[in-house]
Amino acid sequence: MNILAPFKELVQKRCGLQLDGMAEARLSKALETLQAMTGLDDAPALLDRLEREHTLFDHFISQLTVNETYFFREPDTLDWLVDTHLPERLAAKGAPLSILSAGCSSGEEPYSLAMALFERYGERATQLFTLAGGDIDQHILGKARQGIYGGMAFRALQPALKLRYFESHRNLYKISDTLRRWVTFHPFNLLQPSANALQGPFDVILFRNVSIYFDEPTRRRIQQYLHRLLAPQGIMLCGVAETLGNDLGVFTLARSGDVFYFRPDKIPTAPVASAPVVDTRAPELPAEAVAHPVLAPKAPPREAPTPDEPPASFSQALQRAHRLLDQNEFQQAAELLEALRAEQPWSVDVLLLSGLVARWQQVPQQAYDFFKRAIYTAPDCWPAHFYKAELFRQGELADDPVQCRHGYSAVIRLLDEAPTAGGGLQVITSPLPPGDALFLASRHLDALLATQGAS
Repeated sequence: MNILAPFKELVQKRCGLQLDGMAEARLSKALETLQAMTGLDDAPALLDRLEREHTLFDHFISQLTVNETYFFREPDTLDWLVDTHLPERLAAKGAPLSILSAGCSSGEEPYSLAMALFERYGERATQLFTLAGGDIDQHILGKARQGIYGGMAFRALQPALKLRYFESHRNLYKISDTLRRWVTFHPFNLLQPSANALQGPFDVILFRNVSIYFDEPTRRRIQQYLHRLLAPQGIMLCGVAETLGNDLGVFTLARSGDVFYFRPDKIPTAPVASAPVVDTRAPELPAEAVAHPVLAPKAPPREAPTPDEPPASFSQALQRAHRLLDQNEFQQAAELLEALRAEQPWSVDVLLLSGLVARWQQVPQQAYDFFKRAIYTAPDCWPAHFYKAELFRQGELADDPVQCRHGYSAVIRLLDEAPTAGGGLQVITSPLPPGDALFLASRHLDALLATQGAS
């Protein structure tokens, strides 16, 4: 029997965390630390201690969670929340509105929201909103309460905000006392509601970049609990790469501009119901999604466009739209893609081609919207990450170094993991081969970092 199995089962039962694959290395290391702490080498004895001693179990869990976070992660969502949604809710419901960061880790997310709210409302923000963070890791909650951070936590934070809300503290930085007192942190186990001090109701629950650690049945159980914590008109926000994978029927998926969110009612929405479920726990691409730059089938011979000829199938129509794009027949391609989007609004192939056509038609904001929707549908769509970053680097949209860095970094990460990956495309292949994309993304990212380092 695998010596790790009973420990994995215990963690799964109490916390829902999946410790398969690469996570087993963290589990093995945590067990070695546990053996050194207790002086016990016998696995059954260690398991017995963990089951009986809550403090020891909390210490054990703190070594198993990956607390990789930073300030202003996925800033578009925070901007929409602060500038659009919360003002509307204040007007409709009045103050105070309550906000929970579920799985808050070391506190960067709720503190980011605190800064954004302070920027908009000033000191009144502390009367208009209550901010709470919850996490199962007691050790990391202690760090959140201290509010002391190092360099990597600030990778996406504007220098002006860092200057305004932090002060130097022993070669690190400490968040202002006003924000530190405003945001409260609590032990929070998503699978043991009775043990949680936080009872709600909450007007907003941030459940971002957390669900990747849980399998689908566990995510559904967690959502049922979070549903009970939400106010009747409340919303839940997941991470960009997790949104479709959390559309499990417990909530209704809704959209406002470029932002997707969940609401507690269950009004059916046809486009969302047809969307594919994306499981971001282990981004292993299916064989048919891998396009080798040498072995990929050659494109069919180019032919003169025949716009009056009806397509024989969705795939054939999609390939024809691709050929029209290659032939610079942008308007005909746009019309064909519009019909295909009506048929399959969440096809990543259609969304990527739509973005490319919009870009060549010099409608960059529309191109950005299509690329972003492609990434929502398939977080591993490296072509969409690449072309979205290009919109900013080439000056087609207002300069945004953070968006550029994130886009190129995603390309590098995805293609480092799978050098011949097709980017989630099912019918077409990317106009840019993966090897070229990796080279260009690395070059552009190096140039960005050099420029920012010199400024």
